[in-house]
Amino acid sequence: MTSEIGGVKKLLAICTGFLRRDNISAIVTFLISMVVAICLVNTAVSIWRNITFQKDLEKKTSIHNVRAVGSALAKATESLLAANELSMLRLAVAEAGTQHQLKCCRVVLPDGGIVADADPSCITVKKLPESWAGNSKACTETFASNTVMCSFPLQVPGRGGALLEIAAAVDSQAWVGLEPQAAQMSIACLGLAVLWLLHRHARFRLRGIGAIHQALLEASDAEVDVTTLEVDPKLGQEAVIWNKLLGEKQGIQIRAAIDQVRESIQKKSEDDRGLAAACDALPHGLILVGENMRIHYANPAAAVLLQARCSELTNADVSQFITDKRVVEAAHGASDYPTYGRTIVETEPDGSTTSGVLRFIVRPVRREDSGMAMIIIEDITQKKVAEAARKSFLGQAAHELRTPLSNIRLYVESAMEDCKHDPLATGRSLNIINEESRRLERVVSQILSVSEIEAGSFQLKRDDVRLDALLQAVEADYGPQARDKQITLKFNLPPKLPILHADRDKISLALHNLVGNALKYTPQKGHVTVNIAVDTDQIRIEVIDTGIGIALEDRDKIFENFYRARDERVAKVTGSGLGLSIAREVIELHGGDITVESELDKGSTFILTLPITEEAP
Repeated sequence: MTSEIGGVKKLLAICTGFLRRDNISAIVTFLISMVVAICLVNTAVSIWRNITFQKDLEKKTSIHNVRAVGSALAKATESLLAANELSMLRLAVAEAGTQHQLKCCRVVLPDGGIVADADPSCITVKKLPESWAGNSKACTETFASNTVMCSFPLQVPGRGGALLEIAAAVDSQAWVGLEPQAAQMSIACLGLAVLWLLHRHARFRLRGIGAIHQALLEASDAEVDVTTLEVDPKLGQEAVIWNKLLGEKQGIQIRAAIDQVRESIQKKSEDDRGLAAACDALPHGLILVGENMRIHYANPAAAVLLQARCSELTNADVSQFITDKRVVEAAHGASDYPTYGRTIVETEPDGSTTSGVLRFIVRPVRREDSGMAMIIIEDITQKKVAEAARKSFLGQAAHELRTPLSNIRLYVESAMEDCKHDPLATGRSLNIINEESRRLERVVSQILSVSEIEAGSFQLKRDDVRLDALLQAVEADYGPQARDKQITLKFNLPPKLPILHADRDKISLALHNLVGNALKYTPQKGHVTVNIAVDTDQIRIEVIDTGIGIALEDRDKIFENFYRARDERVAKVTGSGLGLSIAREVIELHGGDITVESELDKGSTFILTLPITEEAP
């Protein structure tokens, strides 16, 4: 019996020693490490499953896209083959390959001849035969090496079958969206390393700290006696310092409390006045809302943006002046929950002349005494207008560049086909290519001019300019366009024109913009007349058209960048809204001016005056 009691005592002693704070720390560290390791393995498995699922989804999406493109293109291809429109077919195939980023897009005859291909160099059949032997194969789909390949049978009535072959690469995005999981793995690995290092360091520093911790646990929660918290100084330097700090603790707390009260009383009024002045000077609106949704403070900027007075806003319900329910709900949530996240709400104009686009930023103030929400109001109308103008300009510029490029490519192919057996058709194609290249050059010049104007580097390179030759070039450039629209284009030049000392390219750009606008906004069978008159000290150029005219409210704005009149007929005509602003900038740099006289539905007259700064002998 005695031996059994002794064994129990030894077992209790072993358990007590094992459960000392050092061992408990090691056990806790081990358990935390295991949890982090499990999370790490779970995250790795999740990432692998997401990658597998993403790859399968990308494959199915690519096959679906290729089917859709091929089905639409197959119908158009059959129609074009039946009509023997090879140029339009090749252009459609090339545009489909470029637009949908296809690795292969071509039309193949049963004998293997390639009628159309996204790469023109691969075309082997220059002229479509009247008929051919063989039938179209069945529709097939294959997937290999991250590439989807589909074949679509074509049936051309009266000629035979053909095959549309399309191949597209599967753009692997398997790792997209996995950054959070990768970050979790990194954090887990870092946590394991930090825990291991901390455990190694803490094992040598826990004796004195453990004694201090035990003393704190034994102390009373109510009235703590400093002597009960003292520890044995033999436990190390930490214990000595702890005992010293205990002696100074009460005195320091008392002095700190007294100083804090004194400073808070002295600075409260100064801080309040300084903070109120700073908030009143903010360019953005600032409103503080309490739990009862009453406005405690509103600066002058908020009063201006909400079209009210500061006295009306103070102590008023926030929903009385802010009608957007999203802002009110966000303010209510921010005042009730200090951990409520930031909310951003943008309101659209309501149609009135004074309304604009306002951005409301709602966030909690995080005060301990009461819940309050802060609403910051910013007027972003000009920012939205500038962004819309930039997007409009980019879209118009892309359209202006794409049209001449497409025409050039089409007529180059036509000229290549007709160069041997039809010289006249080849000549017509080359003339159109020349006109479209000039048009492309003018569009690029406009874009570069806008960049130079914005950068402040728009400068003149003066030289002797023969105005008669320049006007003849303008007439030659726009003559075909006028004939296509059945518009009478007439230039009335005096017998002799002086030689200007000016920048020829920029004067030419201004004249092209004026004459081009007159032709664009003049309907068929209209008239565009250019009159030139020479005075003693200036040249006067009038561009007169019988077009749609300009409304009175638009006349002062048409020379602004990106501005286009609100007339529905103007919206149907492509344009960037830059021609007139560039023309005025050019003429003003030369010391001249541009004015406009117009009557709606009867036409417009743009009057350009240039000073004669120097005349050649």
